[in-house]
This record gives sequence, structure tokens and C-alpha cells, in this order.
Amino acid sequence: MNTINKIKSAFVTGLVMLLVSCNSWLDVDPEDRIMENSLFKDKEGFMTALNGVYSDMNKSSLYGRNLTVGMIDVMAQYYNCNISEHSFLTYMEYSYDGSVYKGQFDAIWSGMYTLIANCNAIIEHCGEQNPVLPDVYFKMVKGEAIGLRAMMHLDLLRMFGPIWSETGKETVCMPYMTRSDRTVQPLLKADSVMIYIIRDLEAASSLLSTVDPVITEGAKNYDAEMGSNDMNYRQYRMNYFAVNALLARAYLWSGNKQKAGEYARTVIEKVSDEANPLFPLVDADYMAANADRVFSPEVLFSLYNTSRSDAVYKTLFVPTLATTRLLTMAGDLSTGRVANTYDDKNDYRYRMWEQTVQNNQTVTYFTKFIDETVTGAEAYRYMMPLIRMSELYLIAAECETEVQGALEKYFNPLRFSRNCVNQNATSEEELKTLIRAEYVREFIGEGQLFFYYKRNELQHIPDGGTENSVKNISLDSYVFPLPDSETSQRAE
Repeated sequence: MNTINKIKSAFVTGLVMLLVSCNSWLDVDPEDRIMENSLFKDKEGFMTALNGVYSDMNKSSLYGRNLTVGMIDVMAQYYNCNISEHSFLTYMEYSYDGSVYKGQFDAIWSGMYTLIANCNAIIEHCGEQNPVLPDVYFKMVKGEAIGLRAMMHLDLLRMFGPIWSETGKETVCMPYMTRSDRTVQPLLKADSVMIYIIRDLEAASSLLSTVDPVITEGAKNYDAEMGSNDMNYRQYRMNYFAVNALLARAYLWSGNKQKAGEYARTVIEKVSDEANPLFPLVDADYMAANADRVFSPEVLFSLYNTSRSDAVYKTLFVPTLATTRLLTMAGDLSTGRVANTYDDKNDYRYRMWEQTVQNNQTVTYFTKFIDETVTGAEAYRYMMPLIRMSELYLIAAECETEVQGALEKYFNPLRFSRNCVNQNATSEEELKTLIRAEYVREFIGEGQLFFYYKRNELQHIPDGGTENSVKNISLDSYVFPLPDSETSQRAE
């Protein structure tokens, strides 16, 4: 049996209870928490602290909604959303001058740095070695915490940092926090921040490389036969492959296609053994047997979000929502932006869109995060994907030096897994156009398209309020301004 279908209800109950128990630790000021060493007196305390970080990443202001399916996706102009209801999401059109804007950006900034401080507390208590942590746990806990710290800094850089260029990377933009206290740290240039990110990811990869069971056993989405599940459910942890995927993402962001391609190809090769594929792209057999709209077998890292249905689907996509609140693509299913987005109607991703009639109006709605309760859905019911294999295929294709090689080895195999016909290109520019279209189709609800646009300095992107038109975007609109809570500290 595929391990993705072996998840058991005991894990659901146990994980929820564990994450709930972490909240009291997260509510403690970092300085007080460091003094309260009782939390780190044993292995269980370290695991509680680390799970607390994962739990709080699920906040709606962070990866639970705004940094995935919410604000970042709306800013990528996926949706025909109402300005009054989603005003904080329309920053790319309007100036940064309202309290709602400021509150949303501040929640991201302060929330991420709070979690980074929590990671730093764990890292500090790990030290260079720790008597209460067996070697396997020491490397796993410290590796995951360092990897999480790097990922959150990378996302802050992609939001609040400049568009990367020879001059842009010299822009002073944000601190890189390696301490658990709240002492104000200097703002660094973007390229200095990236040096720290790469260094952290390399350290995390080294720590995890000899202990992470994901390397030989994959996701392990099932309960351990005996004892705890600390080494299981690796899709919901910052694992070895996720760290290396982040290295590909970071290098691509900084313009180093050679290194980005190397890391993307390495992960693809390591997980794609035909005899024992670890994170396989979905195929026809899998899709015929599962109602899995997040393509969970290929997700390298995700959050376990028991509020996904309420905080995401019912809040943003359920078709009974008022039209002023519903996030949908403009037009109807057969002739609107949905139809224009998918070049092949056999595409499994196209099936995530459905149409119904509400109050005598035709409503097109997105079902990727609908609550599934059928047998087998336990594996993906609460999954919020953050890193998936398809991104690595697209990175590898973009970084390949030969167009036909990119198509044959990476681009069209990804298309095949989505039940789409092969595409062809005769130039790098044509390939780039194809890759851009796949980003649009692939990452709805996952917060990656906005960053693709920013990285490529695109000033003409689809207008979410129309079926076919494009919107002109100034490059300045891609850079989030530092929130008042940060600038006020530096003015003192």
C-alpha cells in the first residue's frame, strides 16, 4: 500500500493535542522563555517547542492564509475580488496609506520575526551538543529549526526586499535575526541577507543529511509501529529534501541559475528512483483513485492545518459566499479567465474549478481546499502545501542550458503528470513563456506566482478583474514597505 494512504486517526488526535499544548510556550516573551529552562530539560520539551513553531505558522495572518491562498495570491491578480472586502489585498493597485494595509503587513513582519525568535531559542538551547538530546534528535531538532529560520527570512526578503539586480541587491532592507531576544538588529543589504539564508540552509542540510528518515523512506505518513511519531510524517516537517528545495528557490531568487539548477536536479534525482519513488508526481492511476486536489504525494513540506476548511475554503471560496467576499476568476467556467488559463481541459488542475448557480447567478468557484472526508483523505485533508516537487521541475527547466533538454527532462514530464499534452519551444524566450503559464496554473492557493512575477520584473500581468485583459504594474509595487512597528524602533 502507498504510504500516503496509511495515515491513521491516532496521528490526527495526537498531533492536534501536541500543537495545542505548544501555545502557552509561544505566548511567553522570548527573554523570559530563555530563562525558563524547564521547557528544555528533556527531549519532549524540545519537541514541544519545535511543534509550537509549526503550529503558529498556521495563523491566518501567516501561512495559514495570507502568505499562501490569501493576500499573496490576490496580489498576483488571480482573482476578481471586491475592493471593499479585500482592500488589504489590492496593494498592487493602491498606495500604502491605509490602516488596513499597515495592519496586514505589520502582522506578517512581526509574526514571522516572533517565530524566528522562537526558532532561535531552540537553536540556542541545542548548542553545539546537548546532553538531553540523543544525536539523532539533536541533529533533527536543530536542523529543522535552522531550516525554518532560513525559510521565513527568505519569504520576508521576497516580500520586503528589493527586486534582485546588481543594484537592487545592495538595497538595505531587513535584519537577519540569529538571537532569541528582541534587541533591534541592523538592517542588512539584500545580498547579505541572502548569504545568511544560504548559510543556514546548508547547515540545516548537513545536520539532516545523516539522520532524516525522509532520505530513504520518504514522507512516512503513518504511525510508528512502536513509540512516538517524532520521526514520522516528514511532509509536515522541515525535512532534508525541503531544505534542499529551498536552496534551489533561494539561489534562483538571487540570480544564480547554475546553483539553483544543481539543487533542483539533485532533489529530483534522489526522490525519483523508479523502484522506490519517494515523492512521485501524481499520475493517472493515483488521480483515478483519489479526490486529492493538492497532489499530496509530491508535496515536500506542508503545514498540518485543522482550520483549513473554515479559514480558507469557507472564508474565501465556498460558492454560497456573497459575491463581495468570494474569490473567483472573472467570467464563467467555459469562456472566462479559467478557460483562458488552462490550455488543456483534461488538466487535473482545471478540475479544481466548478460552477453552480446561486441566487439566479452563475458562480465559478475553486475547490482545491474543500474539506474531504472520504476514505484516504486523511492524508491531505488538512494539508497546506508550501514546497512541492513541481516547483523543482520548473526551476530545473528554467535553469537548463538547452531548450529541448529542458522540455524533455523536466517541463513535459510535469505536464504529463497533470494529464496535459506536450508543449514545444524553439527558443529560450518561448520556453520562458511556457514556464510562466505553468506557474499560473500550478500554484493557485500556494502563494508562489507573485514571487515569480517579482523575480522576473513583470510589469504586464493578467488583470484578475477581467477575463482577458492585462494590468500594468510598477516595479515599486512589488516591494512591501517596512511596517511602522519596525521603522518606529529605528527612529528612536
